[in-house]
Amino acid sequence: MGTPEFSVPVLQAVHAAGHDARLVVTRPDARRGRGRRPALTPVKAAALRLGLEVFQPRSVNRPEAVERLRSSGAQIAIVVAYGEMLRAATLRCLPGGMFNLHASLLPKYRGAAPINWALMRGEAETGVTLQRMAPELDAGPVVAQKAVCIGPDETAGGLHDRLSILGAELLVEVLRRLDRGEALQERPQDAAQATLAPKLSKEDGYVDWRRPAAEVRNVVRGLTPWPGAATTVVAGGRAERVILLAVDAEPRAETRAEPGAVLAAGDEQGIVVQASPGSVIIRVLKPSSGRAMTAADFIHGHHVRPGDRFE
Repeated sequence: MGTPEFSVPVLQAVHAAGHDARLVVTRPDARRGRGRRPALTPVKAAALRLGLEVFQPRSVNRPEAVERLRSSGAQIAIVVAYGEMLRAATLRCLPGGMFNLHASLLPKYRGAAPINWALMRGEAETGVTLQRMAPELDAGPVVAQKAVCIGPDETAGGLHDRLSILGAELLVEVLRRLDRGEALQERPQDAAQATLAPKLSKEDGYVDWRRPAAEVRNVVRGLTPWPGAATTVVAGGRAERVILLAVDAEPRAETRAEPGAVLAAGDEQGIVVQASPGSVIIRVLKPSSGRAMTAADFIHGHHVRPGDRFE
């Protein structure tokens, strides 16, 4: 059971390992683009390529959907970013239960956006967790975990891809143990250590220059590629919304400038912006009206000078 691109490597790994996927459950196709034509979910597209049966209920918790799962003959379900909370009756419908692959080291970062929030909070380590599902969100007992270090320049997009592969590897290991008849060792989560990773909105992407420089940098990393770290630059007599794609931080820089003020702008140094405290050096950004470009190209095209502002 899964929907977005993150789920696809898991489905492919299960199939490649020779397991019998009786049914692939994914959310209904969404209408996209100017023509509002239905677009296959990434998991549906992958399942059709593999010749697997696909089921797309409006809600998997409806009685008829639960019965479809039960009648599939499956022993267990693997849930990876499916996109709907499963009720207790749904979780009980298969003999071996349901397992969820989550992109964090539970109980940290329970919720819809664990990869983004781990980066935005400046974590040095994250990983994947396979848990037996419970009615409470991401609170079931832990079956297996794998940890990885987060690269100093890693973005949410890059970490997303790494963790999807790591999760697929972890799941195949656990399924191999089940095939050998081994009992799974399940460890209850410590709820007191739980932190949340709620679903992101575009509003989460606005850059607050009143925050420390290192925090601004982490926000940019955590929001790339979506929803994007947005800010408005006021320069050359006009204001334009831009998305920051790559920045550095100088936490020790001290000036009396107001947060958001441009301190320097040059081909080699990039655009240096006052944070609170420290400064942020913009290296790559994308104007709302154009393509991604280096800070040097943006400076020349938009006439950015010291004293201009990011808001």
